[in-house]
Amino acid sequence: MRTSKRLGAGSSSFGSSGSRRLKVSEGVAVGALLTLILAEIIAFGASELAVSSAFAALHALFPIVLLATCGWARNAARQGVSPTLWLPFAILMLVTAWALTPFGPGGPHPIWLYVEPNGGAITVDRSSLILNLVRLGGLACLFLAAQIIGSSETRRRALFWSLLVALGAYAILAILQHVGVRASGRMTATLLSPNTLATLMGVGAVFAAMFVTQFIQRAGGRLSLDKLPLDASISLALLAVFAVALAFTGSRGGVFATVVALATFLIWQVLAQGKRARVVVMIGGAAVLFAAVGLAMRSADITAARLENLGGDVATRQTIFAAHWQAFKASPWFGYGLGSFPAVNQMVMTSETLPALFDVRATHNLYLQWLEEAGLVGALSMLGLLGVLLWQVCAAANKSGTSGALARAAIASTALVLLHGMSDFAVQAPALQALFAVGLGALVTSSPARRGRLPTFSATPTFAGVVLVSGLLVSAPLVAARFGGDLSGLPTAPAESLASSVETGLASGATDQAMLDRLDALSRREVAMRPGVGAAWLRKAAVDFKRGDFARANEALDRSYTVAPLHTSAFLARTRLAYEHWARLTPAVRKQVIYQVRVEYKRPDGDKRLTALANSIQDPSGRIGLALLIAAERMTKTADQ
Repeated sequence: MRTSKRLGAGSSSFGSSGSRRLKVSEGVAVGALLTLILAEIIAFGASELAVSSAFAALHALFPIVLLATCGWARNAARQGVSPTLWLPFAILMLVTAWALTPFGPGGPHPIWLYVEPNGGAITVDRSSLILNLVRLGGLACLFLAAQIIGSSETRRRALFWSLLVALGAYAILAILQHVGVRASGRMTATLLSPNTLATLMGVGAVFAAMFVTQFIQRAGGRLSLDKLPLDASISLALLAVFAVALAFTGSRGGVFATVVALATFLIWQVLAQGKRARVVVMIGGAAVLFAAVGLAMRSADITAARLENLGGDVATRQTIFAAHWQAFKASPWFGYGLGSFPAVNQMVMTSETLPALFDVRATHNLYLQWLEEAGLVGALSMLGLLGVLLWQVCAAANKSGTSGALARAAIASTALVLLHGMSDFAVQAPALQALFAVGLGALVTSSPARRGRLPTFSATPTFAGVVLVSGLLVSAPLVAARFGGDLSGLPTAPAESLASSVETGLASGATDQAMLDRLDALSRREVAMRPGVGAAWLRKAAVDFKRGDFARANEALDRSYTVAPLHTSAFLARTRLAYEHWARLTPAVRKQVIYQVRVEYKRPDGDKRLTALANSIQDPSGRIGLALLIAAERMTKTADQ
């Protein structure tokens, strides 16, 4: 706890004369929150579904433990929170959850006619929507915990300074790993995406610059490197580290958004700090320097190479945007449900858009994806919530000292995230969502005028308890499946855990009737939760073939192709299943199988992949059928040359 006390002591350059030292329990709370965020970042951004669901439960657990163990937290919670914070969030949860119902302007999505002729939902994937609602609840709990911690200026400074140092250490390790192990390509660290990492490094650079400029202000514009206090020296070094890490990501959008955010913040700092000539010169000069560094990034090898490919990337993004814009227009009010992008992407894919859509994880446009998944109503609700939060942070930005500077840096960082969100999807990474929830929560604190309007001391544990129970119910089956267990029998098991259980059962080669009946029940449950997912129908078809119910197997396989005609990641499994039962397929299903095979043949290494697949088919008629199709495609290719 000695370290925590130093962090909260308000050191010579960043603190104020009236700052105090952190209590042991306060230091532990700040450290625990920091550990939780870093764990998500290190766990590959919590991008894996089981991991993100487990962290949602931990987010809910944190404020419960905080209030149960810390008297200062209970005192802070008794201040109350303005309804202007709760109401927009409640509206957001309501309108996004509304997609679980069939009551929309266009009624339920037509895909539900496959499983619920008289019911259905607006969303095409109830399971993903429920998981995302639980995650939103977890983020709200994290926001409340950060709000309690940030109610003290000393704790707030300690939290931001600790986060900055921790992210700097993470950036240093990422650089060392990238240079020493990979030595080429774009740096991703543990976030799996260089653009996501670029957003994180850009935010770190903005806050590091904030601490540096605060020292310059207090020094009256007289920057003497030999007299820099330790914390100012650390901030300056971290600024350089974040800049280097950002360069290694080779993210064009990340560099541009960071330069804009830094320039915005530094100019704001100049305006907020009065008219001291030396301060204006120092900070203004820094703004020019950052702009020059951003422009000089064009000469960096990685970024320069990517700038040369800018035209091709723009064309790819335009294809993605156009396809998903059309999807949005087909369901504009409530969208297709949070988390529905993978299913919708498979639905809208055609042979023309396949090269651009086959391996994307998002629309690469934050706003378009929100429109597609949540519709206009959900997007406006999110905009309202964000507007309320930023309004309160802006109010704090008018303050003097580090408190106001933190708020200004937060606004500039938000601009960075929103600007980069026009071409990438960093904010959709669960770990970064958690980081942003903590940052905004620590800055949006209750003022005395708002106290008592909502009883957060009683409401916060209740809300967190509901989210915790919900998180455990949906995450336990996912985590169990991740480690070889099976809790798919639970009524709250998400579709992904059902899918895992079905695939395990099919791989085991079980033929006894009891096991086949169980797999049939699980596959029925899965398609009943997400009839818009082609892989779910594929699993049901495989189970039906195992059970000898060929009529239902043909029906399920037909629906798999209908909802996802060019499902590339399921191509080998689906084609193998079809040709292993070729003699039992209907002409309509055969036609769909042949269509995808012909499209796949024209893709890179198509002939090689299909030849290997044909040689592995055990059914004689299926092997001959696929071999003849490959031969026909070869002849067509030769004739076209």
